[in-house]
Amino acid sequence: MNVPLIGESHFIVESFHSDCTSHLSLAVLGNQLLNTAASHAEKLGIGRQALLEQHQAWVFSRLLIQMDHYPYEFETYSIKTWIDSVSRFFSNRHFAIFDAAGKAIGYATSVWALMDLDTRQALDIAQALPDHVDCVAPEHPDCPIARTTRARVTATEPAYTFRPLFCDIDYNGHFNSIRYIEHYLGALPLELLRERPVHRFEISYSTECRYGEELAVYVSNANVDEYDLELRKADGTVASRAKAIFS
Repeated sequence: MNVPLIGESHFIVESFHSDCTSHLSLAVLGNQLLNTAASHAEKLGIGRQALLEQHQAWVFSRLLIQMDHYPYEFETYSIKTWIDSVSRFFSNRHFAIFDAAGKAIGYATSVWALMDLDTRQALDIAQALPDHVDCVAPEHPDCPIARTTRARVTATEPAYTFRPLFCDIDYNGHFNSIRYIEHYLGALPLELLRERPVHRFEISYSTECRYGEELAVYVSNANVDEYDLELRKADGTVASRAKAIFS
């Protein structure tokens, strides 16, 4: 394969990419991680366009982001990504984030499933994409990030409720995976977010959410540095769980 097994993208923190602290927002970083992954997957021949022809698509299952520092407004940064391993139903993709000087300032890991768009069922990756194992990078940057932990939400009343609207929906017609992150952060105390950046953010996705569906965010403060979160449907089904740990 002539395509590099490690993809790389370069970015600048535009004014509309920063949060109220003038640093790169966590949600925009999440988007840029996905953009880097999507671009690399296209080059490897396993991206959106190639899969749509087979009525297939990658579905986000988990994301873990751990940052030591967020770039400031107008600073440049880069993201490297690679496929670390593949099992029967999941592909594990890692990321390393670098500042303008090339210093690693954060890492991320993600888990993806391959879905049949007609049946909405997960596919055996080895059978559906037999060459996918050739996309695993044998040599890659370090990704020193601990495994995800389970969020445990004990709250009985929601922080707030909402319904996904047009700007929340992706090309599959589902609630956009990064919009989950924005709503989770919106349920946390503003002063905390202003004073202390999110050091580690974990999110898992359990079931699809759709346009106009009533959703509620639940928050439990595990300790002074840690918040556990859930997104629930009107019938109580947990659509997603997350954990935010502050530096």
